Parts: sequence; structure tokens; C-alpha cells
Amino acid sequence: MQGSHNKNEWPYYTRKVVQYLAFSFFIYLLLFLDPLTERDFQGNIFLRMSPLSAIGAMMAAKTFILKYWPALLVLFLTIPFGRFFCAWVCPLGTTIDITDRLFTGLRKKSQKSLYDGRRFKYYLLAFLLIGLLFGLQCVGWFDPLSIATSVYAVSIHPYIINLINGFFGYFSAIPLVGYSFTLIHKFIQEILFAYHAPFFRAHGILLMVFVLLIAAGMVFRRYWCRNICPMGAILALLSDWTLFKRTVSSSCTSCGLCVESCGMGAIESDGQGTKAGECILCMTCQKICPENSITFGTKQPAGQECQVDLSKRAFLITTLTSAAITPFIKLNYTKSINKGKTSIIRPPGAVDEKDFLALCIRCGECMKVCKTNGLHPVLLEAGIEGVWTPKLIPRIGYCDYGCVLCTRVCPSGAIKRLPLEEKREIALGKARIDHNRCIPWVGYARLPELEKEWQDFNCGVCEEVCPVPTKAIHFNTYVDAQQREIRRPFVREDVCVGCGFCEKVCPVLGTSAIVVEGIQPQTKVKYPKEILNKNFLPETLGDWKRISGPNIYEGKDKLYEYIDGGAEPYLSYSFIRVSNAEYVKEASKKILVDIWEFGSQEDAFGVFSKDRTGTDIKLGNGSALFNNYLYLWNDIYFIRIEPREGDVSPEDVLYAGKSLINIMPYKKVSLPSILSLLPQQQLAQNSHIFFHKKIILDNIYISDNYIEENVFRLTEKTDAVIAEYRPNANAEPLKLMLIRYTDNDTARLVFDDVLKLWRSWGEIESTSGAIHTFQGKAQRYTSCLLERNILGMTFLSGNKGDAEMLLQSIAHNMSK
Repeated sequence: MQGSHNKNEWPYYTRKVVQYLAFSFFIYLLLFLDPLTERDFQGNIFLRMSPLSAIGAMMAAKTFILKYWPALLVLFLTIPFGRFFCAWVCPLGTTIDITDRLFTGLRKKSQKSLYDGRRFKYYLLAFLLIGLLFGLQCVGWFDPLSIATSVYAVSIHPYIINLINGFFGYFSAIPLVGYSFTLIHKFIQEILFAYHAPFFRAHGILLMVFVLLIAAGMVFRRYWCRNICPMGAILALLSDWTLFKRTVSSSCTSCGLCVESCGMGAIESDGQGTKAGECILCMTCQKICPENSITFGTKQPAGQECQVDLSKRAFLITTLTSAAITPFIKLNYTKSINKGKTSIIRPPGAVDEKDFLALCIRCGECMKVCKTNGLHPVLLEAGIEGVWTPKLIPRIGYCDYGCVLCTRVCPSGAIKRLPLEEKREIALGKARIDHNRCIPWVGYARLPELEKEWQDFNCGVCEEVCPVPTKAIHFNTYVDAQQREIRRPFVREDVCVGCGFCEKVCPVLGTSAIVVEGIQPQTKVKYPKEILNKNFLPETLGDWKRISGPNIYEGKDKLYEYIDGGAEPYLSYSFIRVSNAEYVKEASKKILVDIWEFGSQEDAFGVFSKDRTGTDIKLGNGSALFNNYLYLWNDIYFIRIEPREGDVSPEDVLYAGKSLINIMPYKKVSLPSILSLLPQQQLAQNSHIFFHKKIILDNIYISDNYIEENVFRLTEKTDAVIAEYRPNANAEPLKLMLIRYTDNDTARLVFDDVLKLWRSWGEIESTSGAIHTFQGKAQRYTSCLLERNILGMTFLSGNKGDAEMLLQSIAHNMSK
């Protein structure tokens, strides 16, 4: 008997393995959705498996949506395999199975007074489908895959990250054991992709709804699946033709074990009858049957299939209810008082508002993948029908000018997929400046007082961060008789894309002095002709005429096409694109102009500092002229002009450079903040190089020993600078390097690793306070110092005192 019993267990364990593998894959896709989407991997595969969402989106769009082919596959497989999806794949079903085990004791004591008639899910499905005919999209609120994705992304994942950070943050501060906890914390952050804890508006409301959903497990197992899930109703309707119908043989003793163990309550009290459409092929009954009486086959004996009693009257009431409630849900007071418009900022690529509300399935994928945590769920701003659709809240997070992730994850087409170049030309909204709150405007209003006692009211942060090429924020400058000025910002609405960066960084407390209002439909920004002309490369630059190009190389792959073998150093900064063109003058002179665009002005400066050579000629934000080669830094651009043919003079390239700078918007910039820590005394002019990654350091001589591993843990999140110092005119220069890490713990780990590496070379070590100094075989000194999250090191010093004095200056600068 035991051998016969074991024979029927393998389907159950096969289902369990498949179920938990599917759930693990779901969690993996959710945790690593950001990097997977960066690589253009389809991380929304589970959402596209939902037949309910597919039907809702296609009915709303009135067209076939090919992206939902996985849902069609699920429907197709349901015909031969029945309602298998609920027990084998569905992540919400798996979650409920897990939580139901926690309520086993409570269920046994419960009075079973909760509704368990199985009919409601069919009526709910009818309500949703009929509502779609009236233009009401509520499918996303009840789709199990949308619910699971939203709950895990918006509530559970952020909660877990906050708990982990709080726990390890506490123990990491304890001496002796803190280092071990820091290492464990770093490891957990890696495997959970949890480098920062996201926050989402209304996360508590969603969690409460989820708790109510699983709390029904205290009365009945899989209560959602039994009675509410409209997707389960669709699968149940198709499962009549299944090849795997539960069949009970005559050896059944009606012991009741299968009735008690069935999570769906699909088995009648005699153990033989099965409610139609309720069996989800979990195989539990087959496993626990002591008589091996249960099998699954194509034929089911008469009397063993029990139909769920559906009322025509109930369907009629459902139809009338759906028709009656649609106007109640769709009527929007906020929209009405704004003449049919709303100021909600939708994600880039969002279709027109009416279609957006119809297509959005409220899954929260776009919110999860937003780099700046700027996308949050709508509550009642768009009326009841807009609840849980995404909106941008710039005060929390802006729309990254170089990001298109949200356009890649939308499964329903509510957000159109956009290439980066097109996304940058889409206006989500327009910025508005409140003159009663803006610091310079408030100062201008107090001008009579300022003339008696002057105060600096200039700000300009909004203009500094504006990412559009021409700047959407400019200044109206007031200058008094003593040449003191107040620079009052104003918005150029024709080029504003409504990204909200200005609103995010506005220093005014509370409501920002500059606020972005959404526009629907989203419009395309028209930049001036010279900007559209391929990154400031017009047909003429003064006397120079363009003869080839512009050629644009955008992204990593294209850059390899342009400079294969030399692309990596540029990619270590936030490279966006490089454009080039050739110009001629007087027939025989030819130059090549390269314009490199980066994600930040600091990175553009970094490339300039890496490549420049020559004399500063005070052009743009930074310049260097070497013979007839010109290097320029202007905002987020690095420009290189070099001769190609003929007798090109320094004056020729300088004239071209000035012409180019003149058509670019002027922007006052500042150097990367880490440069302010460099001691100025004995600093070799223009010797500092700003960088992030190891590949830049690999090309700088700092030691006689080759440093193969990334001992300094340099990443795109670290800011580093290396510069030369000359203690006296005849001495060889020594190098000073500063690296700023994101936190003190990482800096401490690097400091310990550096000391370990230098000790492994057998160099003589000495200490002076917190400074460790190593003497190499060539009688040159390397010193290192850790100050909070800053690692300072000197290299190649011929004098120990000079090396240590520089680091002491760093400590002094940081203490100011």
C-alpha cells in the first residue's frame, strides 16, 4: 500500500516545485526590474500573462495588443489543462497559500460565517466587462497579477528594505561587531538590489487592502481565489474542456481528508463531487488520499461534476449596476472646475488622458522602475476612475532626462515606448514660478529696502539643474547703480519639458517656488533651429563651412563604432552622445569638431580635465589651447577642435571655438565639490583630473607596483580627483588623490583593503596620528588618511613630511 501511495505524490511535488520556481522568478523580476529594464529585458512578463488585463486593455484600445501574447497562451493552455495557472504560476495565489498556513489554528475555530457561494467572481467579471463597454476601466483594481505586483513593489519591498537598513544601521555602529554587520548589510543590498529605500504615497492604504484580502484566510483558504478573483472566473469558464478532470473511483471511503485539505473548497462533502471550474489542479487531494481513489482524466463520471448555480437575475442586476455606477465613477469634480483638464503630470509617453485611464491596469511597474522615486499612485486627483494610476510628484522625484525605463515596462500601452531622443522632446508639463515665494523675486519686491542695506537674494538653482539643451529657465537681471544685480528667473514655456527637476531642488521650504503643472495631451517641444541641427553644429561657424556631418554616435554601442578601443574612459562618465562634423576654410584648411554630451556638468568637466592640455584662454566654462588643438568645457558638453588638413593656426581653431560657444546657452557652473578639498598651496596648475572609475586611474602612474584589482572600489557613485603638487621647483611632483564614498562604512572597508595591499608589498610602514605612510624600495613615500567618507592618499613623494603635510591639510579643510 505504501508503494502505491507514493506513486500518486509526484504530481503534487511537481506542482509545488513549479509553483515556487514561478514565485521566485516573479520576485527576482521585481527586485531586479531596474537593471533588467536597462538591458531592455522584458521584466513585465507576469503582467502580460493576465487574460483579464489583456481583455480589459484590448477592449479599451479597441484593437489587438500583441504584447499580451502570454495571456493568450495562458487562455489556450487553460482549455486542455484547466485552471492550472492559479495553483502553478499565480504569485498572488502562492502568497495566499503561504499566509493561509499561518491561519490554520484560527480557521479551525472560525464560525464559517463568511460568504462562500463562488458566484460573486462571475458577477464581478460581468460588471468589469460591461463597464468597459461604457468606457469604465476598473480591471486593474481586481487583476491578481496587478495586485501582486503593486503590493510587493509599493509596500512589501520598501518595508523590508527599511527594516533591514534600520537593523543593520543600528548594529553597524557598535564597536567590534559593526564591521561584520556592515559586510552582511552590503551583501544583502546586492542580492535584494536595495541600495536605497523607496517610498510610495498611500503605501499604507494598499497594505491595508492586502491585509484584508489575506485575512479572509482565517475563515476560508484561498478566499480571494474562490469568491472574488475575476481572472479566476475567466479561467473557470474555459476549464470545462480540460483533459484533467478530477475523478474519484469506487474505492473512495468518503473519509473527508480531501474535503478538508482542498484549498479551494472545490470538493463536495462526500469527497466525490467537484464544483465545476473550481479545481485548480493543486494535486493535494490525490497526494493525501489513503486509498489512491483520486485520478485526473478526460472523463468524469456522471454526478461527480457539480455546477455552480449562476442566476440570470443576478447578471441582469450586475448589468444595471455597472451602467448606473459608471457615471458616478467617471464624473470628476477637479476636472470639471478646470474646464475639462487636469494638472496631473503623467509619465513620459503617456497617451491622452482619456485613453490613459482606459488602458492603465494600475500595476505599479512604472513606479517601481522610476530612478528618482518620482512616480506615485494617484488617489482622487483624477476622480475615482483614476485611483492608483501613476503621477509624477516632482517635489519627491523628478523625471530623469536620460531615463526611459517607465516607457519600457508598461504592459498595456498606456505609456508608449519611446527612444531616449524622442522622450527628451516630450513635454510632460510646464513650470510656473510663484513670485511671492521665489527668493530673487521676493528680493526684487523689497528693492527700496535693499538699496539702504543690500542683501544677496540671488538663487538660480532651478536654472542650474535644467537639463534641456537651451535651458528652459533664463534670467531677467536687474542691475543697480553700484552694479549689484538680482537675477530673476523666468520660464521659457516653449522649451520646458516639465521634468520637475527645478521643483525638486528648489530651496524654498514646503511648497516649491517653482511648480510644474501637467499637460494633456503631452506635446512635443520645438527647439530652436541651431539646437535641432545636431548638437550645435550649424552649417557655418563664422568663416568655417561644414562639409560633412553632423554624425551622431549615441550610447555605448555607437561610441564603439566611433572610437573602438578608446571608448571605455568616456563611458566611465555619464556619456550620452558625441556629435562631430568637418569644417573647411579658404579651401585648404580643414578642422574636425567633436561635441561630447554627458549626463552632468561635473562629468563633462571630468572628461575635459582628463583630455585637456595647453594654456587656459578663458573661453566657455573651461578651456585649453595647445598649438592648434582646442579643448573646451561648457555646461554638460566637452568640445574638442583639432586640425585635419592645411596650415590651421591657433587663431583659426580659436575663432571656431568662440563661434561655437556663442550659439550655446551660457550657464554659470561650479567645479565638482570634491575639488574644494584640494589644498591650493603648491598645486600644479590645471593638473587635477576628476573621475569615477578605475579605468581612469589605470592610466595615471601612482605606484611602481601594478594595482590590478579595484582596491579603491571605484564606481559611478564615487567622486575622485587626483592632482600634482610641487613642494619646491626642483623636486619631482607628488600626486594627491581624494575619493569620496557614499557612506562611511564603504570608506572604512576601502581604507583597510588599501593598507592590506601596501603591506603585502613589503613596504616599510609608519604612522603619524591617523596617517599611515609606506616607504617603497625607490625611497618614495605613499601616505593614506581616512576622514569620514573621504579617503586621501599621496603617491610618489620624495619626502615623507611633504606627503603627510598634504593629508593634514585635507583634514583641516574638512573640519572647517
